[in-house]
Amino acid sequence: MRSGRVHYAWVVVAVGFLALVMAAGFARLRGILLVPLHDEFGWSHGTITAAVVINLVCYGLGAPFAAALAKRFGMRKFIVIALAIIALSSLLTLRVTEP
Repeated sequence: MRSGRVHYAWVVVAVGFLALVMAAGFARLRGILLVPLHDEFGWSHGTITAAVVINLVCYGLGAPFAAALAKRFGMRKFIVIALAIIALSSLLTLRVTEP
């Protein structure tokens, strides 16, 4: 007879999925925020796009090392650190006033 409890693995899958969706959503905000940033701060589209390009280059250069870091430090610690960095960078984005 089964109890009504959810297996821990499904909780991990759900939390991982939610974190992935939220991180991807935040990363895709650049298209939505282009016009508001231009209107609010008077930044050129080129300046905003340059920031996006720098973000994508850093993401692309860092991605190959992610598996090695996860293997070295352990998946759990790696994910916690990665999510903390994403949260911190999201909060710091709110403080941006200069290109």
